[in-house]
Amino acid sequence: MSKSPSASKRELRRERIGGFALIGAAVLALVFANSPLAPAYESVIHFEFLKELAIFTFFFSVGIELRHEIRHGSLRKPQQAIVPVLAAIGGMLLPVLLFSIINAGLPTAKGWGIPMSTDIAFALAILAIAGKGLPKALKTYVMTVAVADDSLTILMISLFFASSFNVLTVVSLAGVVCGLFVPGASRFTGALGPIVSFGALPIFAFFSAGVSLESLDVNSASTPLLVGILIAQLVGKPLGVLGTTWLVTRSKLGQLPTGLVWADLRSVGWLFAMCFTVSMLMVELNFSKEETSVLHSVSVLSVFAATSIAGLTSILLLRRRAAKVAS
Repeated sequence: MSKSPSASKRELRRERIGGFALIGAAVLALVFANSPLAPAYESVIHFEFLKELAIFTFFFSVGIELRHEIRHGSLRKPQQAIVPVLAAIGGMLLPVLLFSIINAGLPTAKGWGIPMSTDIAFALAILAIAGKGLPKALKTYVMTVAVADDSLTILMISLFFASSFNVLTVVSLAGVVCGLFVPGASRFTGALGPIVSFGALPIFAFFSAGVSLESLDVNSASTPLLVGILIAQLVGKPLGVLGTTWLVTRSKLGQLPTGLVWADLRSVGWLFAMCFTVSMLMVELNFSKEETSVLHSVSVLSVFAATSIAGLTSILLLRRRAAKVAS
């Protein structure tokens, strides 16, 4: 069912405001963690159930979105699905490969999953802010790649982290499974949008992004982790997604959606380098604050820096492309 113009405008406004809310929550967490309010911040984030509820809600919405795409959307037909799905796989494998090469043989190598998954909320928010006037099919492409990306990441979590119990792993998997298989879950879509944008994601960001810079020591042990995350996100993600898309379309295995040209796709390449929500989850799973505080802090700040660079670059590229389309 197509959305009315007023509904589309409301969704566009929600995505924009939700993106700012997510960024604001992360920045606020960093400020609180490095101010006289740090003890109060630390006492607040001990309410782990809020973070768990937030991540469950987010992945519940991802499961519902994936279910919709499989039944009615761009994943319904194999010819349409193969491009974004393979692009998502390529966009996961190349960052993992680059990170693993940089961190080979080091204790930090286990963080290979951190730069693997695009943040749907960030990507759509930046597209909504700077992509006005670009083809609607471009948003569908970005959303489908990001949904497939997040869903495959959850599969990776279930394969590699199932043996070691972690509450965040359980609630993440439970959220996707409920969204995919609970009868009538799609009825919650309208209410979930604002809850995820203005509640779940900002709460998770606030609980996850607050790291103390005072004790931060980027030494020889943590430098490969920092470099690996930056290179994997800023080079691996866009190159993996767009490179795979080129290979799949060039080989005639699939085709671009009607109305899309390569100039459009090049303008969104760096959107896929915005890895935040699931990356923070992977930081928690690999480098918990209690066990490896320095590696935890370096990971969080690296993800934050790479995501910020990717977002600013995406805004510039999208505005430039939108201006060309309008002229």
